[in-house]
Amino acid sequence: MIRKLKANKITLLNRISASQYYSALSCPYKLVLANSFGHQPLLPVNVNAYFGSIIHKMIELISKGEINDEQKFSENWTALINKKEKELIENGLVSITPLKYFVTDFALKKNQVKALLQKRKVKFGPNQMPSLAKYYPEKRLENKDGTIVGIADLIIENDEGITILDFKTGKIYSEAIDECGVIEHVIKKEYEMQLKLYAHLYFLITNKYPAKLFLVTLSNDFIEVEFESSECEKNYSEALVFLSNINISIDKGTFAEIAKPSIENCKYCSYRPACEFYSRWLPGNFENTSDLTGILDKITQFNNGSFGLQLNLNDKQVLVNGFTNNSDNNFKDFLNKEITLYSLKKTRQSLNATANSYTIVYE
Repeated sequence: MIRKLKANKITLLNRISASQYYSALSCPYKLVLANSFGHQPLLPVNVNAYFGSIIHKMIELISKGEINDEQKFSENWTALINKKEKELIENGLVSITPLKYFVTDFALKKNQVKALLQKRKVKFGPNQMPSLAKYYPEKRLENKDGTIVGIADLIIENDEGITILDFKTGKIYSEAIDECGVIEHVIKKEYEMQLKLYAHLYFLITNKYPAKLFLVTLSNDFIEVEFESSECEKNYSEALVFLSNINISIDKGTFAEIAKPSIENCKYCSYRPACEFYSRWLPGNFENTSDLTGILDKITQFNNGSFGLQLNLNDKQVLVNGFTNNSDNNFKDFLNKEITLYSLKKTRQSLNATANSYTIVYE
């Protein structure tokens, strides 16, 4: 239950991926930490994210034609689910398995992926791709020196030109307010930027831009991302400058200039335990986060077999319940010492909190 940070070494970034770029803009230091830990998260991500990787793989196999009937669909689905659940259990996340009990709309999403198979069979026939088109799933795109990279989910080449598609399992749109104060739905900036970087990387490889860019949802909606070549080139140039500036900060050790702790930037960052800037920021902002840091004052055992921790936070007493005895119960070794608890469920209008399946404690 209580983890200790492994030794890590800050090194220069060799590359940045198109999918990372937009997120890193708000806090470049998270990319530095991710690189130093080999992109292995220090905190569990949401169970829907683990499930999303399965969805992506299934869509890839359907696109390749490797899954072309319901039997192969079931075989691959079961194998991928079992593999992911085994991985989660090995990483100490048995509490979010089996996935079908914890993933939002598990059955619906499975049926949506299966529907993609049916639509493909109707359009192309059960065992063949369209003869006039070439399909390139999971296509790696990169510039000459490999500093900007990306993996396009699917590239289609036909008589109409090149189309790059990226599959998304979550929400495609965000809300924006126009000049008249009307709320409108616009494609998320991160997805738009990602596809435009793909377009320019494709240009660098082939000397031509794709004809179209699409986001594809689980409902099989094809949402076109409009673009101009000048926009794509501008995004690419800015990404190169961004990468260079991060490496300058790493070389000089001026991390305070690129670390931007805030509620929005840190909420979903899985490298919070290693961020000294977040650690200094948290004590004054813990009421607005899902994390707590303080001195462990007391361990209370309850009749139902669970136990709670009493922490001293800035001279305030906070109780954290929800720990079970089947956890690695070595909290007694940390009495009167500082610990930090991540990803708690907070009680409304109270400082108290409850541990859950995602809660991790670091010394």
